[in-house]
Formats: sequence, structure tokens, C-alpha cells
Amino acid sequence: MKPEPRLLAETESLATIANRWLATFEKALAGRDDALLKALFHPDSHWRDVLALTWHIRTVNGLEAVLKELKAHAGRAHPTGFRTDPRRTAPRRVTRAGTTRCGRGPCSRRSMKSRDSRNGSAD
Repeated sequence: MKPEPRLLAETESLATIANRWLATFEKALAGRDDALLKALFHPDSHWRDVLALTWHIRTVNGLEAVLKELKAHAGRAHPTGFRTDPRRTAPRRVTRAGTTRCGRGPCSRRSMKSRDSRNGSAD
């Protein structure tokens, strides 16, 4: 089941959208739903396992490699309880190289600081 594409509603916070994505991710892993899991990731995705599913710190690149890694380890690890921490900086919109990021598609799931914000100026 492929999730419906959602436009960023002005009334929804980015934290709400991120938590919805995390809940869908958890459901896909728990149900071993390959189609749903694949729908959550961009073809040029990267996954960094920082002791989450394995006892290794490693990064995999590309959709098929990410899916292979997740499927190989999620069944054993049974990860649950994904959510953003309300005490941390909330997910935010950023523009990098002229592309806005905040959800899927033109707004991707990445919430990274732009070069300007790292240099102290606002996005």
C-alpha cells in the first residue's frame, strides 16, 4: 500500500509530518511490507545505522541498498517507538542549492541545516 502523497498543510507542523512518516516506517518494518517501505524512500536515499539495527556504525546509499539493509536487520531487532523528541529542535524547512526540503518530493524528508544557517544567517 503506497502512502498518499500529502501536501504540506499550513496547519500541520513539520514535527507532525515527521512523526507520521516515522509511524508509517514502523508499520512497514513490523509488517514486512516491502511496497510501503519502498514508498517511504527516495531513489537517492541514504541510511545511517548508528547502532540502531546492528552493532555497527555504517552508511548505505541508494534505495535498493537501504531496503536490503533494513529488511536484513529489522526482523531481528524489532525496532519500535519511532518519534521525534519534543525537547529537540523541530524539523524545519531548508533551502539548499535552490531546492526546498521538508517532506517527500520537492520537500524531502531531510532536515539539514543550510550553509547559510551554519554561517549564522537565516534561510
